[in-house]
Amino acid sequence: MLKNVDISIYQPLIIKDYREFKKIAEIENTILTDCWSNSNNVFLDQFIETLTENGCKRWEKILNIQPKGTDTLEVRRFRIKSRINEDLPYTYNALLNALDNLCGKGQYEVTLYNDEYRLKVLIELTVKKLFDEVESTVKRMIPANLILEVNLRYNQYLQFKKYTYGQLSVYTNRQLREEVLNG
Repeated sequence: MLKNVDISIYQPLIIKDYREFKKIAEIENTILTDCWSNSNNVFLDQFIETLTENGCKRWEKILNIQPKGTDTLEVRRFRIKSRINEDLPYTYNALLNALDNLCGKGQYEVTLYNDEYRLKVLIELTVKKLFDEVESTVKRMIPANLILEVNLRYNQYLQFKKYTYGQLSVYTNRQLREEVLNG
């Protein structure tokens, strides 16, 4: 939240029109706006959801995370959040809790095949850009003897029933399968 500061409203009317005082007010406005912005950033950096660029750099240094050059601020926050939410010992409920925090409730499906030592995780298309981070988090949390399958939960036929053929004809087959449909 950027606050524009105008110090000239506090100047007496008799000096407000002088060029020197206008320039002083202009310079002070710039300095005070920067101070306000910096203090606001300090507040925002106290919470994972609102980390600024500087806050992300600090957490990444603390957690020894190497950001990719193409990572957005949102992805970097997500990666930090997933690393912080890792707690030992890992249980099935802890895994579900971590996935709730990472993806959101109802944005994933977990199936454990005990007899096959296999865990299948399907995540919604809405969290597709965070796929790699979800996969690495789950890999760190599950026992080494489990086979992990992480996939996207693609669009199903039932999701298309509310659309007409004309509405769907603007999409390719791949888009219908792998993209979130607006509407």
